[in-house]
Amino acid sequence: MNTYAQRSIKHCLDMLAPFEPTGTEIQEGQHQFYQFMLSIYQGMYEAPEKYMVFPKLYEKYIQKRQINKTEKEHSNDSRESTLRNTFQQAIQFYALYFYYSGLCSNGVDEKSGALIISENNYSDVLARMSRIHQSEHNEKRYEVLSDIGIEVMRNEDTIEISHKTYTQMMSGLLYLCKAPDSKYKLMNYFRLDFKNAYSPIPAVDDICRTLPVQSAETVKMLEEHLSGLKVKAKIRPLRGIVSDFRWKVEYSYKGKNICGFYADNEYFMLCIYFNDFKNINAFSKTLHEEDTELFNWFKDKFPERLCKCKSNRRVDFGDETRRICGLSNRAEIADPDAADVKNALYILKKYRNIEI
Repeated sequence: MNTYAQRSIKHCLDMLAPFEPTGTEIQEGQHQFYQFMLSIYQGMYEAPEKYMVFPKLYEKYIQKRQINKTEKEHSNDSRESTLRNTFQQAIQFYALYFYYSGLCSNGVDEKSGALIISENNYSDVLARMSRIHQSEHNEKRYEVLSDIGIEVMRNEDTIEISHKTYTQMMSGLLYLCKAPDSKYKLMNYFRLDFKNAYSPIPAVDDICRTLPVQSAETVKMLEEHLSGLKVKAKIRPLRGIVSDFRWKVEYSYKGKNICGFYADNEYFMLCIYFNDFKNINAFSKTLHEEDTELFNWFKDKFPERLCKCKSNRRVDFGDETRRICGLSNRAEIADPDAADVKNALYILKKYRNIEI
C-alpha cells in the first residue's frame, strides 16, 4: 500500500495539465521543463527517501493515533498537521527551488541555455528554501538535483543554472515564472500549465481535461443544461497541490450560487445550493408531499454535522430532524451516476423555478 507521502506525490502527477506548448520558438524548452519536472515526481514516487521525502514519521503517527481512540479529531490535530506539512514541503522543494530561481532571474543565456541569476538573488533563493521543515536535508536535495543533471556554476557575480541534457528547459521555466501575477500563477506553475499561464483564469473545459471520463461528462451535462441561463462560473483551486487539491467551481444566477462541483482526478461531488437552511426545510416539506422516492434520495444528500459550532442548524426531513452545516446549506452528491445527475437537475429546476 502506498504511504500518505506517495499519495501526495501521485496527486501532483495526476493534477499536471496536459502538455500544450505556446509558440514555436520556445516549444522545445517548455517540453523539456515539463519532462524534467515529470521525471522528478515519477522518481520521487518510486523512491521518496532518495529525494529526501521521509514518509515513516507520519505513517507511524497515524497508525498510533488509529489505535488510540482518545486522540483528537484529524482536523484539530496539530502534530498530524506538522508532520503532513513536513513531507509535503519536501515534495514541493524541487519545484519551488526552480520557481523562486526563475522569478528573480535575469533571463536565459542564448548560447548555453542557462538561467542567469545575480549572486545576491541566488542567496535569497537559498535562504527561502532553508525555511522549510527538515531544511537540514537541503544539501542532500541539491545533490539530488546534481545527480539528475542540474549544474550550478558561478561566473563572477552571477549564478548560472543549467541541465546537461535538457539544455533548453530554462526557457520553459522562465515562461511560467514571468507570467503576470494572479491568484492562479503558482497553481499554473505547479501544474505546468503553459496553455493557461497567461490567462486570467482557467476555463471549465480545461478542468474537464484533467478529470476521469465520467466526471468530465457530468460537468459537460451540467453546463449544457445551464447554457440557456446567464450563469457565471467562479473557478478556484481548493487547498494546495499536494494537499487534497481539488477544483471548486460554483455557478451563480442572479447573484446567488445555485450549483457547483468539487473535482480532482479521484473525486467528484456535485452540489445544489439552497443558500439558507430555512429554504431546505421548506423545499423538503414540498418534496415529501409530492414524491416519496425522490424525497428519500434528496434527504440522503445532506451529511449530518455533529459539531457544536454556532453555524450548526437543525433541518427537518419528514419525521427526521438532522443537524447540518448552516454555512454550506447544500445537497452533496458524491460520485454521481446518470440517475443522480438527472435527480439533481430536476431538484435544481424545481427549487429555482428555472428552465434547464
